[in-house]
Amino acid sequence: MADPHYGLPETIALVDDLHLGRSQVVGTYVMLGDDPVIVDPGPASVLPNLEAGLKRIGLSFGDLHGIVLSHIHLDHAGATGSLVRYFPHLKVYVHHRGAPHMISPDKLLRSATRIYGGQMDYLWGEFLPVPADNIVTLGGGETIRVGGRTLRIFDAPGHASHHLIYLDESTGAAWVGDTTGLRMPGHTYVRPATPPPDIDLEAWRHTLDTLLSLKPRILLLTHFGPAHDPERHIAEMWDHVLRWADTVRASLERGEDESAAEARLVALADAELGDVDETARQQYAQAGAVEMSWHGLARYWRKKMEAA
Repeated sequence: MADPHYGLPETIALVDDLHLGRSQVVGTYVMLGDDPVIVDPGPASVLPNLEAGLKRIGLSFGDLHGIVLSHIHLDHAGATGSLVRYFPHLKVYVHHRGAPHMISPDKLLRSATRIYGGQMDYLWGEFLPVPADNIVTLGGGETIRVGGRTLRIFDAPGHASHHLIYLDESTGAAWVGDTTGLRMPGHTYVRPATPPPDIDLEAWRHTLDTLLSLKPRILLLTHFGPAHDPERHIAEMWDHVLRWADTVRASLERGEDESAAEARLVALADAELGDVDETARQQYAQAGAVEMSWHGLARYWRKKMEAA
């Protein structure tokens, strides 16, 4: 049975991965039933917490039949290879653009190391390769049977080119990864997540329009938990995306110093967050660093300017 605090359908559970010891920052969903699967196992650094969370709902890693990935960013997919190494029966469902990086993650890890430097192991733990035989590639348009249910798959670029959305029509639940941003339980504020390297605002708007056309009843966010008001949630997230994008573009056009430009976006995000307690403020900051989002939007605008 799912934790009633989150208001999830009883066939879906949410495990708090307690990333860096903080609650409600990174979560892993469990499709319950005879053939349970998990969605976004999180980084390898949280595996003991994920294992404990599964135990609380009567499961172990060995009971799982598969791993469903929204996308391959380290906070979502980092533990996948470690799980497959010890449980080689697991199938891994992933976007075809992300699959090569799961099989041979060297390029992905070099890119991440440029960003996180010496904190890689502390933040994420190891990122092990996944054998090609364990991979099931998807691109959108498929219908698959996993976790005792039928899921419709949708290509969902915007936050990342290798992003997917999974819709369970039997419950109206949509696993959206980072497509609809970050939102902490008990709060209405939705923060965008716009990290490098492949933010694409035009593609993102198309993805959101597709998602809205599906009329999901619940958005299942990795950071953190279900959103039961999809239309309002998506509208607020996109409004913030546009404000952030305009702020970054204006800073670049003025030739503003990078540290000052980052600080400007941080101040905007802080103002949007408003009067919340320090716990929520830290959860939002850990789930989606605004400085990282500045770099993603700056890269987007620089590519646009170069192409003009």
